[in-house]
Amino acid sequence: MPRKKSDTAEGAIRAMKNAAQPELEPPSHVRLRAEDRPFWSGILRARARDDWDTHDLVVVAQLARTQRDIEVESLHLENEGTVVENQRGTQVMNPRVTVLEQLARREMALMRTLRMGGKVAGNARDLAGARVVEKNARVAREQVEDEEDLLA
Repeated sequence: MPRKKSDTAEGAIRAMKNAAQPELEPPSHVRLRAEDRPFWSGILRARARDDWDTHDLVVVAQLARTQRDIEVESLHLENEGTVVENQRGTQVMNPRVTVLEQLARREMALMRTLRMGGKVAGNARDLAGARVVEKNARVAREQVEDEEDLLA
């Protein structure tokens, strides 16, 4: 299906409809931990809603889990330090360094799969325009919700 331009009236209407919808959910067969949700949301905002398909959402969940794992391991590494003492009392590299390197490689591979790093697939101006239009629509929706809360 060819991409529709975001700088048209039709594109603006589509962006408003997308912004009014609840956030996309992972497919039912994919596990997403509660702690992964902020990462899931952030990744979804990197593209317009219409740009995500079911296969992409599986990869988004994997990426969200990986990013959460990176944060957890990074916190542990901060507390433990990059050099630790083994059972024989010898100073060695903390095994978490290797774990973090593996997680970072996984993160980059998943981002490549989603075409989220480096050069944007498709017409960069159209994709960027779609993100801006949808972001503006999301802000407008939040303002309307705030006004409704005030009137209630």
